[in-house]
Parts: sequence; C-alpha cells; structure tokens
Amino acid sequence: MILAGVALATLTGEGSIIGNAENAVGQYNNSVNTEQQLLNEIEKYFIEHTNEGGDNPPTELPEEDAGLAKENVTIKPDPNSNVQIVIPNGFAPAILATGTLQSGPGEDGSVKEIMPEEEWSNITVEDINKGIVIVDHAITYDGGKSSGTVPDFNEYVWVPIPDINKFERVSWNGKYRSKESGGDTTGQHPLADEPKENYFWEDITTNEYKNMLKSVENNKGFYIGRYESSGKEEDIAQSKRNQSPWNHLTPIKAMEACDKNTTENIHLIYGIEWDSTLNWLKDNATISSEEAGKTKTMTIDDIQTNSGSWGNYYQSTGDAVIGNGQLRKTGYIEFYKSNNIYDLAGNCFEWTQERCSANGLYIYRGGYFVSAVLDSPAAYRAGAVETSLGGAGWRFPYKLFCLSL
Repeated sequence: MILAGVALATLTGEGSIIGNAENAVGQYNNSVNTEQQLLNEIEKYFIEHTNEGGDNPPTELPEEDAGLAKENVTIKPDPNSNVQIVIPNGFAPAILATGTLQSGPGEDGSVKEIMPEEEWSNITVEDINKGIVIVDHAITYDGGKSSGTVPDFNEYVWVPIPDINKFERVSWNGKYRSKESGGDTTGQHPLADEPKENYFWEDITTNEYKNMLKSVENNKGFYIGRYESSGKEEDIAQSKRNQSPWNHLTPIKAMEACDKNTTENIHLIYGIEWDSTLNWLKDNATISSEEAGKTKTMTIDDIQTNSGSWGNYYQSTGDAVIGNGQLRKTGYIEFYKSNNIYDLAGNCFEWTQERCSANGLYIYRGGYFVSAVLDSPAAYRAGAVETSLGGAGWRFPYKLFCLSL
C-alpha cells in the first residue's frame, strides 16, 4: 500500500508525470497556433504584394531552370553501340511542334516544349542519328510559334561522332574552289613535317582546338547551331528562330561574339566540324527532292554538286523554290533543313576557322542566296582575307558556331 501511494503521488501530485504531460501538450498546442498565425500572416503579405491586393491568390511561378539538366547527362540507348548524346548542364532536349524530337521537310520544326527529364531515357539511337534539338531555357514562347516573337532560348543540334576516326576534313570531289578554278588551296600546315599541299587546315596548336577535339572524342559528338547566327555585330552569338541572320561580319568579329556567350566552349565552327556534319548527313538525312512534294535521302551529289533542293539559292528546285533568291530569316521555310539543321546550304555563306594559308585567307562555306546551285553547294569552300565583308549584294557572310562539352 505504501508503494501504491508513492506511485499515485508520482502520477498525480505537484510536478507529477501526468501534470507535466498536460503542460507539454498545452505548450505544443500553443506553439502550433502561433506558427499557424505566422503562416497566415505570411500568406496574406504574399497575396497583397504579388496580386496587388486582389482576392485571387497568385499562380505558382516555375523555377527559372525548371526541367533543365543540372549537370552533363549522357544518354546511351544501346550499350553495344557508341551512338550517344550528352545533354549539357543548363540544357534540355526539345519536343518539336510535330510532337516528336524530329521534323522532316515541310513539317513544323519549331520548339513546342522541353522533354521532361523522366523521358530522356526513352531517347533512341534512331532519334540521335536523325538530329536532336536542345534548348538553353525551359520556357517556350508564343505557344511554340515563332511569328513576331523573339524566342528566349538558343537551339543546337547534336552531331553524333561514334568513331573519332570519322571526325575528319574531307577533300570533296566536286565544287570546292579547287586550285584549277582559281582558289588558293596550297599551304603548309604549321605542324607538318614537310611542306605539302593541304587544302583545308585549322591552327591545331590552340587550346580551343585541342579541347574541341578531346571533347568530340570523349563525348562522341558535338553541337552545331541550329540556325544562322543573328543579332547586332557587337552582340553575343545566338542561334534563334525567325531572326535576320548576321551578314557583313568578319571572322574576327564572329569569334569575339562567340567569346561573349556565357555558355562555355562556344566557338566559331572549324572546317573539320563542317565536313564531319556533312558526312553525317550523307546517306542519313531526309531532304526535299528536286520534284515538289517529294523527299529523298541526302546523297553525296546533294552535298558536293547541287544543293538546290534543300537550300536557298536563286536557282533552287522543288519545294525549296518558295521564297528563294533573297536573304531569308532563320527557319524561314521547312524545306531548307536536314536533320533539324537549317541553311547549311544557301542563304548565307559561313565563315569557318579553316584556312588555306598560314597568313590568312579564312575559308567560307555553303553558298548564299544569289549563288547558282552548281557553283556553291553545301561542300563549297573558298578563301577571303579576314577583313573581307564581301562585295555589294553578297550579304557575306554570317557565321555558324559550335558547342563543345
């Protein structure tokens, strides 16, 4: 009985277990009420200052980088294949207006939305081989349309290089401003063991070139600007839809514009990147045919002889004759593209970092809108001094730029 009395006093007396528990419950309830009052006041303040005192609560705003990669993400659909794509930090694959990753000749190639991250693993080898578009901003524009609106994101296309031995310069056996046609195509590569004829070289001693080459080998590909570059001459290099492409721009100015881009490893395209892109398209890309309403698989003739069915020339053929013969905005019609890349053929010449002599003569590529189709196919190359802006009416030339990882 004594023990029972002690136990009862412990449970119910002053400072007892039950009393302490009741006090704790009361204090907890008070803290909950205080916290709720604080939350209510915060919510009221938020509504008053974001909705101008209205009755409707504000909508939830997306994060600025919602849906973009937080680090470089490698997608390798087939473990037995070297075909892969690397989604860079701050980018995401784009779903096009077709509802897929691809758009063919005549199909709307504008960006509709970004691909949700949980779907990136569904990317296939075929998707990669047909060209995947990435964007550097998660917010779309104008419902995916481009008319009258400046997109708030840049677009690039992945060029897969599964075998580094396929990443090479090409001496096209066609219209490339040969020595016989008056081009200055002789020159000694600065690292050559002995003087020899070399039609196409870059200064491979620079860190930029070395890093680019290492990136292509390690990542098995590189990104190329989807559109011709646009903006004022002193602006940052951009690859955006429905813009007037740069023209009358020197290669030095083009390189400076690349340096101003906040994305790392943006650079003026090298000749080896241009040639490797064309090699990837050959026997792979679907382009317009010379006959309106039809398509075809790109052949070497479409690259080195006559690119008129998929480029803006005054002698364009098939569906490409729509609006040809004058400078057009980026992504003007859907017949000027191959594997989601626009205007590799025609519209504007492209400066490259390729040269044909140690003292200058930067090479320009690809033809322009006043070119005859047999004179300036996609594989065309010719040299000009670095200060050249082109003759009257040339709109010469913009530049196309690439992104290494």
